[in-house]
Amino acid sequence: MYPGDSRQRWPDALLTDARVRHYWDEGRGIGQLYLNALPAMWSKRSPDTVVPEADALWDAYMLYRPDAQWGDQHPEVVAWGYPILRTSETLVQELDRITKR
Repeated sequence: MYPGDSRQRWPDALLTDARVRHYWDEGRGIGQLYLNALPAMWSKRSPDTVVPEADALWDAYMLYRPDAQWGDQHPEVVAWGYPILRTSETLVQELDRITKR
């Protein structure tokens, strides 16, 4: 995360699709969980993904099946990429593939 990141600075007009959910992980708990889960998810990464060097995974996308259920563990990832700008073409391709099933 960049110094100065704050929930108050997030533009409300960005990503307004009703399917999008915005959360703020100030304590980096979820980011650390995903960073620790990368070995199990590594085979599902975008080809352009780089190895994260931060203490938490952020600026990444995670895609799940439409019927995925959240419980004590996060559901199985269908595809993911890091960082988003570097992997955005794969994100678009994966979204297209998933939504055409």
